[in-house]
Amino acid sequence: PLEVASMLAKAEADLPSIMTGLLHDTVEDTRATLELVTERFGPEVSALVDGVTKLSRLELAREMQPGVQPALQASPALKASPADTAGGQEPSRSEKQAANLRKLVLAMSQDIRVLVVKLTDRTHNMRTLRYVGSHSSRRLKAEETMGIFAPLALRIGMYTVAAELET
Repeated sequence: PLEVASMLAKAEADLPSIMTGLLHDTVEDTRATLELVTERFGPEVSALVDGVTKLSRLELAREMQPGVQPALQASPALKASPADTAGGQEPSRSEKQAANLRKLVLAMSQDIRVLVVKLTDRTHNMRTLRYVGSHSSRRLKAEETMGIFAPLALRIGMYTVAAELET
């Protein structure tokens, strides 16, 4: 978290974003609650932390789905919808990927700073990827980064971040 906050400060992010960079793992990794974050740091920072936490939970849910790989940038599945599933069948892997990507974009639309903090956190994660134990975990993170996070960074104009995520 300290490195994420430092990266945000170097990018001249606003103070609530920098504070969110420091606190983004707090609700997930400690006994702290969003209520406590609101009490100590205010509703703006709490809302940002909540948004980043929701994106992290979305990632975790994706990782826990057996056989589900990250959506590829150019995948036609990005246009798929669970409503398109014929006869009430279980959504395909591509449909699930598209739904997860839409959730990510929807979460971003609440406040763009949520995505800025998340992309900064992902950049830091990729810088330290060599310390992740298993090859399959490293590969999954890298594929998810290339398929979802790098294109989103490009879409919102974070070109330097996108370039780093793609290398």
